[in-house]
Amino acid sequence: MYTLALDTTGYKIHLVLLKNNTVVFERDWRSNMNEDETITKTLQHLNELEPFYMQKLTKILINEGPGTLTGTRVGVSIANALSFACKAPIVKLSTSQIWKNRLHGEVGKLKPHLLLRITEQELYLDDKIISLTDLVKQVKKLKKQSFTAYGELTPTQFTELNKNRNITWIIEPDILPFSSAMLQIIEKAGKGDMKYAKPKYAKEPIITESKKEVLIPRLPIAHVVVEKKISEKKESKPAKNTAKKKAPIKKVKPTKKKAITKSKITKKPKPSKMTKFFKKVASKFKAKKKSKR
Repeated sequence: MYTLALDTTGYKIHLVLLKNNTVVFERDWRSNMNEDETITKTLQHLNELEPFYMQKLTKILINEGPGTLTGTRVGVSIANALSFACKAPIVKLSTSQIWKNRLHGEVGKLKPHLLLRITEQELYLDDKIISLTDLVKQVKKLKKQSFTAYGELTPTQFTELNKNRNITWIIEPDILPFSSAMLQIIEKAGKGDMKYAKPKYAKEPIITESKKEVLIPRLPIAHVVVEKKISEKKESKPAKNTAKKKAPIKKVKPTKKKAITKSKITKKPKPSKMTKFFKKVASKFKAKKKSKR
């Protein structure tokens, strides 16, 4: 019966395989933002050492965060994929829960501050994000050796903070290894469940305008114009309950009739040639009648 534990949230990646509550394989390495390659290679190597361990995998322990963006996302997605493929339940852990279990004896009574790397200039301090320069200023104001800390930092961050003599460090020999912390958690964790783990980031991802153009492709111009026209039509339609407004009646201006002058009325039309001919014939006919009388 195998149990796989994975933590990819901090400066170091931790991977442990347990068989019947005994450590079979343990490895930790520095994160170089290539967790997807390194973890898959480690799992392949583990398959060579322990063949068919995935078929007997009964539990997966995964740290959901808070942690770095790339590491937390990759670790959680790998744990979800293994849970689906092997039909193994997931035990969801937090960063503070794991690190508290790594403290033992009198060291835990000191209640030290947890420091983890987020970026080169940002740190995770007791569930809060603080810049490296602000932490240095904050520690300088304190009394001598009044700030006790432990965790995983980069060499540059450690040297920058170590310049101040007010910090007391709890180093690795005073902290339990990752595998022993997992053994303590397994006893209290229970069976777990088949619900997928969700990554919890110490700092929310910022998507810039340039990244938006890559992630969300722009629509063609013709498509955008059609969508705008459709939206305009929808807005122009009146609501069902609203009364229909009558269109305003346009007043038609009366056309002015041209005035008929007297000169136009008095003037008689000129007689045509046919009328002249008929008049001559009629006058001759009248003259003949008078002569007969």
